[in-house]
Amino acid sequence: MGFTKKSNKGRKTKTVIFIFFQTPSVSIFAKLDEFLSENNLKCRGYFARNLLPTSLNYIGDINYFSKFIKEHSSDQIIMIGSPRHDEVDQDLLLSLKFSQAVIKLVPVELDLLAGFIRLNRLNDLPHIRLFPQTTSTLEKIVGYLIDKAIALTGLSIFALLFPFIAVAIKLTSKGSVIYKQTRLGKNAREFVLYKFRTMYQEAEKNGPQLSHSQDKRITRAGKILRYWHIDELPQFWNILKGDMSMVGPRPERPYYAKYLSEKIPYYKIIYQSKPGLTSLGMVKYGYASSIEEMTDRLYYDIVYLNHPSFLMNLKIVGQTIRYLFFKTFNRCGIREKEAFRTKEKILPCYEDPLSRWFKLQNLSEREVISSRLSG
Repeated sequence: MGFTKKSNKGRKTKTVIFIFFQTPSVSIFAKLDEFLSENNLKCRGYFARNLLPTSLNYIGDINYFSKFIKEHSSDQIIMIGSPRHDEVDQDLLLSLKFSQAVIKLVPVELDLLAGFIRLNRLNDLPHIRLFPQTTSTLEKIVGYLIDKAIALTGLSIFALLFPFIAVAIKLTSKGSVIYKQTRLGKNAREFVLYKFRTMYQEAEKNGPQLSHSQDKRITRAGKILRYWHIDELPQFWNILKGDMSMVGPRPERPYYAKYLSEKIPYYKIIYQSKPGLTSLGMVKYGYASSIEEMTDRLYYDIVYLNHPSFLMNLKIVGQTIRYLFFKTFNRCGIREKEAFRTKEKILPCYEDPLSRWFKLQNLSEREVISSRLSG
């Protein structure tokens, strides 16, 4: 009995898009055709400054890629050649990052560099992987299971405390016990976030407003709930539903998210991850009561998204527990921490958020140095 070639029937055909920053040699074009054939890939076409000597479908100029990828998904995006400095802008980088595709950079000096670039498969192209996944599949599975376990534990605590919290809310103000609010999650998808109501019923009759420590819209019960973050307990239901994770950037309301995305284009980076009940921004910076403070806190969220890992998540959860513990049993230490945060937030209102972030980073480094010296 002879061996038969394995059939591709029933296997989903994956798609690929090429972006040509340089015109490759005839041999590289041949390798690209071979790559498509051996991997059963369907080529949607290519982007380039002008038409190239290839039978592939020409979609348009490289500048059109950002608009195209929003409406047409692809499993792989392969960049051919090194782009010039003026060919890479924020829109292109954000589009690549949000595409959810495997992104590869193939140098035009393919034959020269082939011996120095690692291949994952024998029939793959020699390439440099862009935006590689830093979290392994095992870490994702373990993280998912831990999220669900913590959510179930949190909901158990929620069930025990609910009657007492509900009475306190009802005695100090009229309205529902649970407050629902629309927030943006992964891929900017809207979801309903649940919290214990801490403000009077018509607190936002004049439109969305950020809250602060001296906000008169907060009820007497609400001040206690907010101080110990008990108002966040219902969000364990959001984690169980899959809208949120235990750790991730805090979800914003569409009203503020729209403003921030217009002011800071790279704000949209936070949509690549599920929002979290706690975050590096919350641990390091705390609540934001102004647009400037929201941009400052975003600095920490971007730091987290650039280095996501299971260990990082454990550290953030640990720091959150430590913060709540000291807030309960060591009021003095917490006052010092919150006094520093207040100093952080009294920064000049620069036009460029990056200027504030540099200033903020210097303050954060001083905090670390002073804590080491005092320890």
